[in-house]
Amino acid sequence: MKDKTLTLVRTWAIGGITGLGTGVSFIFVYDGLTTDNMFDLWEFGVALITPLVIGMIIAGCTKYPRSNTVAIAYLTLLIPVLGAVFGSSGSEPLWQFAALGLIGGLAWSTPFALTAARSKTNSKNPNGM
Repeated sequence: MKDKTLTLVRTWAIGGITGLGTGVSFIFVYDGLTTDNMFDLWEFGVALITPLVIGMIIAGCTKYPRSNTVAIAYLTLLIPVLGAVFGSSGSEPLWQFAALGLIGGLAWSTPFALTAARSKTNSKNPNGM
């Protein structure tokens, strides 16, 4: 039971940090590239690299699978962060996007956390008892 809880908490923490980093870094890049108040397609392409970088950095620091952190980063960008960026007025504070990223990272890491906890349980009890 202790290993299962530790796995859940670790996965959620890594997902939350990944989401938070994705939200903040995307906004920094977005704000840095849109100084002329135009967000061109090539600028969007450059900004789309930030979740990959964040996912790789988090995976390298935590020894968590890169595929999971990159997936969490891009899913967090897609649902809470990108919608808020394109629907915003431009005067929102940075903490708002950090909070959206954190919440998105926690939500998107839930399937990974539950899968990891379930596999830990099944590896200890191969007969399901």
